[in-house]
Amino acid sequence: MSLRKLFMPLVLLGLSAAGQDAIHGVVRDAESGELLPTANVTWLGTTVGCTADADGHFRIDPPPAWPAELQVSFVGYATARIPLSAPPSDVLQVGLRWAVEMGPVEVIERQSTTQLQTRTLISTETIGQGELKRAACCDLSESFETNATVDVSFNDAISGTKTIRMLGLDGKYAQMSVENIPFIRGLSIASGLTLIPGTWINEINLSKGIGTAVNGPNAMTGQIDLCLLQPAAEGPLFVNAYGNSQGRTELNVHSAQRTGAHSDNLLMVHGNWFNTEMDQNSDGFMDMPLSRRINVLDRWIYRNDRRSGQVTMRVVRDERDGGQSAAHGAMPAPPDHVGPHPEQLYTIGIDNTMADLMAKYGFVFANDPTKSIGFIASARWHDVASIYGLRTYSGEQRSVYGNAVYQQLLGTGTDQIKTGLSFQYDEYAESFNASALAGPDSLYGRVESMPGAFVEYTRKRDRLTLVAGVRGDLNSRFGNTLGPRAHLKYDLGPLTSARASVGHAFRTALPLVENASVLASSRRVTVEGDLGMERAWNMGVSLLHKFKWVDRKWAVGVDAYSTQFTTQVVTDLDRSPQAVVFYMLNGRSYANSLLADVQVQLTRVLDLKMSYRWFDVRTTYDGRLLERPFTPAHRGLIDLGFHDRKERWRADVSLNIFGEGRLPSTASNPEAYRFIERSPSFATLHAQITHITGPWEFYVGGENLTSTLQQQQIIAPEDPYGPYFDATLIWGPTNLAMIYGGLRYNLPRRTTTDPH
Repeated sequence: MSLRKLFMPLVLLGLSAAGQDAIHGVVRDAESGELLPTANVTWLGTTVGCTADADGHFRIDPPPAWPAELQVSFVGYATARIPLSAPPSDVLQVGLRWAVEMGPVEVIERQSTTQLQTRTLISTETIGQGELKRAACCDLSESFETNATVDVSFNDAISGTKTIRMLGLDGKYAQMSVENIPFIRGLSIASGLTLIPGTWINEINLSKGIGTAVNGPNAMTGQIDLCLLQPAAEGPLFVNAYGNSQGRTELNVHSAQRTGAHSDNLLMVHGNWFNTEMDQNSDGFMDMPLSRRINVLDRWIYRNDRRSGQVTMRVVRDERDGGQSAAHGAMPAPPDHVGPHPEQLYTIGIDNTMADLMAKYGFVFANDPTKSIGFIASARWHDVASIYGLRTYSGEQRSVYGNAVYQQLLGTGTDQIKTGLSFQYDEYAESFNASALAGPDSLYGRVESMPGAFVEYTRKRDRLTLVAGVRGDLNSRFGNTLGPRAHLKYDLGPLTSARASVGHAFRTALPLVENASVLASSRRVTVEGDLGMERAWNMGVSLLHKFKWVDRKWAVGVDAYSTQFTTQVVTDLDRSPQAVVFYMLNGRSYANSLLADVQVQLTRVLDLKMSYRWFDVRTTYDGRLLERPFTPAHRGLIDLGFHDRKERWRADVSLNIFGEGRLPSTASNPEAYRFIERSPSFATLHAQITHITGPWEFYVGGENLTSTLQQQQIIAPEDPYGPYFDATLIWGPTNLAMIYGGLRYNLPRRTTTDPH
């Protein structure tokens, strides 16, 4: 079946009505604060309801659709009707008044810029817009500076691409999606982080551990789900202008408009320009490539009482040029160099061109609001062409994805079943001109289709929630796969949750593009045997407790996870410093992690966040179980945020601490071309001050204010065409302190009410 025949029917689908977890709340007397036991709580116009317990606490299933109106009643009190446009991010505090005092009902909820969620089934951390504004956040790779769950680092010393790690493993083992649509995957796994502007994001949901069966087969270590800005909530004009001391400038312009009584449109344009040749460690290579990028996204959403749909289109063009710079004293290869073109400077060129189309559609049954069905579809074309000295790599990806989900509440509304079908189609064509490459032709191109089916059952009894699911996928290239998943959540109290999860996940590897950084070296690229699918079991437990102590609000979370691979594509940089070898795992490979978070409101204007991460990540390389390189065993974060009571000033300081980690061995090189065996511990400091006046925000800040620098970033930079050249051994910052500043202008809507 051709791609066009597959593409057209799937684009007519829209998305899956993603399941939501129960909403927690407390009912009190508005005057005395006394708890009201056995109060009745229902969603207006539905059969979904519950009764508060003896302490006034309630837990109600979400409504069939948002927005919705929560109705709370108690004998002798006026019934409260509380409109909610979306699920609340914390426990609802509902105050009722005596029936003779028909006053307004007040819902009290203090928003935190980073929230450790007690309501969600999976251990989840939500990064809101407020948190994203605490740093420059020009693109997604810069959105985690104040977060310790996700680590971000450069791939190599000259291409400017970044990678992330979650639970100690590379980002390719986490499912990176846009509103539950798989997004950063395939050829974009190397550069996709830099191709999503931070200003486009409304919030980021970081879910740790194995994903649910509904959300797909690939979430081994977790899911990073990006929620884009909502057109109905945005003003007619938003502008963000940014510039830094290194010469980088960016501009973001958003424009939202209503297109009907129930529909809205949002157009977002992003531009990036960097044209400064920097060489701060004086090795003759530019520290950052020159870059030019244009990114355009248009989003249309329709909503009414029972139906919703949306279409999103994106086009991006990204160009980067780096490598040796004659302006910084770089010279052609020395006379004794053995190889072609010794008089030529070593240059890097990376061009990305991408187009995306995403669609969603869902509806609630008219005669039974406990039933709903949703569809999603997406399509992508991605072309990448890159040059690393004399090496060239090119790739083209054509992908189509579709998903359909039916969900229904069972019994009294406490249980739920979800079932559906999915389909993923990928067509890859890759080319790599390294004459030393050995491996099967299938490494360069393949067509892969994978239909799947899944079912998931949710059972809720008092404080216990159990979700059991399984999905089966029929991969045209690697055979059939089965992925069972189980999640358990127990509410020890309204603000205390314990969770456990276990499940099996799998993914298809693209070794060349996933390890594109090794192309910036003289390493021979070798493939041994046929490369198969990667499969792993993930299991974990977590505990989250929110409480009040010494008149301060606290949140303490502890997570422990273990990922055990049964099959894996190993990238071996240790066999020889002149080679990178890909082969299937023969032995053990695992990643164990322990994560601890503490958040506290020190005062009404000061918030403190502290995090600690411990990793034990090991893989078998040629029969030896070794630490996974570039993965520090210890990571810490101390973050202090200030905001005045009038919300006119904000200030933030973040200290990131990294422990030492193993680096690939270079012991067999001549002594002059050896690298350190372990990276040292180091710390980086970021800070920012923001002033808000009306629709304007002015900000100034700095990154890596400690000027921590990995001084030696490249082996043999004077001879990039020689046998020892290697720019891939990056363990720390590649740039000194950088100062930036910018402004945001947000023109609000003229109307004061939202018809949605």
